[in-house]
Amino acid sequence: MLSRYVLVLLFVIGLAPGAGAQVVPADPSQAPAAGPVVIDAVEIQGNRRVDEDAIRVRLETRPGEFLDEAVVDQDVRSLYAMGFFSNVTASLEERVGQKVLIYEVDERPFVREVRIKGNDKIKEEELQGMVRVRPNTVLDPVKARAGLDEVKKAYEKKGYLDVEITYDTEPIKDKDDGVVTDSEEVVVTFRIEEHEQIRIEKIKFEGNKGMGSRKLKGVLATSESNILSFILGSGNLDREVLQADTERLTAYYYEHGYIDVRVDEPKIERVEDGLEVTFKVEEGEVYKFGPVSVVGETLEGLESDDFDLESEEGDVFRPSKLRQDMNLVTEKYGDRGYAFVNVTPDTRVSSTEKTVDLGFRVVRGPEVYIDRIEVTGNTKTLDKVVRREMELEEQGRFSGSKLRRSQERIQRLGFFQDVNITTRKADRDDRLDVLVDLREGNTGTFSAGAGISSANQFLFNVSLSEINLFGRGQRLLLQADLGTIRRNLTLSLTEPYLFDTDITVGVDVFNWQLEFDEFTRGGTGGGLRFLYPIDKLGMDELPLGPLRLPLIDTRIGLEYRIEQAEISGVDATASSVIRSEQGTRLTSAMIPRLFRDTRNHPFDPTRGSMQDLSFEVAGLGGDSRFLKAESRARWFVPVWTSETLGELTYSTGWTVTYGVGYGGERELPLFERFFPGGINTVRGFRVRSMGPQVPVRDQFLSDGSACPDDQKECGRIINRDVIGGSSQLIFNNELIFPLVRALGLKGVVFFDAGNAFSASRGIDVNELRMAVGAGIRWLSPIGPLRIEVGFPLNDQVGDDTETVQFSFGGAP
Repeated sequence: MLSRYVLVLLFVIGLAPGAGAQVVPADPSQAPAAGPVVIDAVEIQGNRRVDEDAIRVRLETRPGEFLDEAVVDQDVRSLYAMGFFSNVTASLEERVGQKVLIYEVDERPFVREVRIKGNDKIKEEELQGMVRVRPNTVLDPVKARAGLDEVKKAYEKKGYLDVEITYDTEPIKDKDDGVVTDSEEVVVTFRIEEHEQIRIEKIKFEGNKGMGSRKLKGVLATSESNILSFILGSGNLDREVLQADTERLTAYYYEHGYIDVRVDEPKIERVEDGLEVTFKVEEGEVYKFGPVSVVGETLEGLESDDFDLESEEGDVFRPSKLRQDMNLVTEKYGDRGYAFVNVTPDTRVSSTEKTVDLGFRVVRGPEVYIDRIEVTGNTKTLDKVVRREMELEEQGRFSGSKLRRSQERIQRLGFFQDVNITTRKADRDDRLDVLVDLREGNTGTFSAGAGISSANQFLFNVSLSEINLFGRGQRLLLQADLGTIRRNLTLSLTEPYLFDTDITVGVDVFNWQLEFDEFTRGGTGGGLRFLYPIDKLGMDELPLGPLRLPLIDTRIGLEYRIEQAEISGVDATASSVIRSEQGTRLTSAMIPRLFRDTRNHPFDPTRGSMQDLSFEVAGLGGDSRFLKAESRARWFVPVWTSETLGELTYSTGWTVTYGVGYGGERELPLFERFFPGGINTVRGFRVRSMGPQVPVRDQFLSDGSACPDDQKECGRIINRDVIGGSSQLIFNNELIFPLVRALGLKGVVFFDAGNAFSASRGIDVNELRMAVGAGIRWLSPIGPLRIEVGFPLNDQVGDDTETVQFSFGGAP
């Protein structure tokens, strides 16, 4: 007679977990006194698609073991957790004196196809990635519900808060001997009703007294809907972003001294036109810094005032200043050799005085020295080329700032794709090894291309360069620009460390020619230049009143230039001033120079600056006699950064040049004068059209008779020739913003002012021409593209304006 004892009828989520597998010995002498049941066999029933071996591997119960209800319960849970079954039961059956434990499973249907219907605002490909149900898998209701939630969140982020999403299954009909039956496979269909978009129409703040609502809205990532919402998605409700906005508001208040602030969870209400979000704020009062000090293991000769801390007593308490000062104190100690210094801020808050006393407690550890510097990965570049850029030295004292600058210097070489500098402990606690790991990049280039610009018309360019010649760090450049009105041939060789010293020497040979409307100017010559890092002279910074200009990236130099210049092709109708300059002159000049460059990119900078100050003295031999001082500067300041769009950068700068002739000539020679205008100086004015002008007369009186020989100013004015200035002022202001970050496409709006002036009349700021405009820039794979539209604000009679200016494929 068969008897069945049902142990588990149905697995229900929420039951207490089993006790786990427990193997009870089959030896009756060791069995419990209650007379345990020994299992003779274990069977699996109900499985059709799932392999039996895959089921058995999940079971702890084995034939020959004593029956343990806790273990069987755990087995049922384990099988259900596989996700393949909708129901799992276990029962004990007696067959001809044998006890058989049976696990019976009900398989979930097999998904043959997944369909999505009703979607319009989100593409089906995107939704297929969100739903957790996949074809050719077993249908798991838990995953299906998770997929519904994910799709709903995606719609809510787009403003479809009332979206309804359901799914159903439809068995696939199969024919068997002409009879239609339901198969064990199903089609799963997700049905979507999107309804109308509901956006945030208003964001309110309650309890804010010290901070204006407009300012607080600027802190939030969540925004109100506007006319561009259909493009930018502004006004869409994202609950995760809204939760983060609560933290942003709290951090913003902290940063402005409100350390007792409390920002409640935002309240979301449906109003007639959409949603209204309300942030309730309890601001508290503003706290200020109390006494600020550096305590603990201080250094001799280094007082609290010597750290130039941003946190000062009486200022509004700001956590950002605290973090900045922690890094400053750490770096100060690191520069004294204490690589393992530990700086901890101790704060004491006075709720009555509304102050935060701050002490930076220092545990400096041992003074650390560099044991070894190891350079790896440089397959082409010589070790010494890398080591000479290191500001740290073996057996020298450790410095954190020097370690950072060493990495920056090596990266700035442009030889390596990756530069990674790390430290490791040496054999002694007060010793560190510095590891310089490099990955070589391509340092030689050959390029040829053609371009066109509004300044130079057609331009053909060939360039051969090697910035790491023979792995020694030497730079070679051979360049040829051949255009419709321009020719420029250059050969340049630079040795950055002459005889392994810090002296940079360069040799240049050039030939150039540029056509103007009334004449052609050009020259052939060469130059020899020397540069030396100014910090090697013991000058780390230059005091400028309350400011201090770092000199770490600054070089001082001297250049000698010799050039045979020529003015030719003078038009017959050109003014006498131009005709008098026709011919050749030999220029021999010395040029002291001070140069500083901290830009993060040479072609598309977003931060950093460049300053170049030079003074040229011509007359050391040759025919030309003149003096020329020039200051060029440019700053790039990021004013706003977006992770998705990129950086918004403000750029400002100037070019100020003052030149004067001597030895009988007041003005600079014509081939040295300045002709502003165009896309690189004052946009909106035609290239090389600005500066002093002289009238051109036809030598006839109004009645048609010829002018007397003794009257030089006789005759009607038929034209005005631009003769160039001995001095120039150019000011540029730009706001550069990303358009398509992936393509490197940017937009720009600008304000320019400038002109050139004669030495005889001097610089007159009232004669500056001004222009505003906008444009686009693209650093394309085949060359830079600029298209800019300028509108003069104060052009005068005789000025030659040009609204659209462009440059593509070559230097403008």
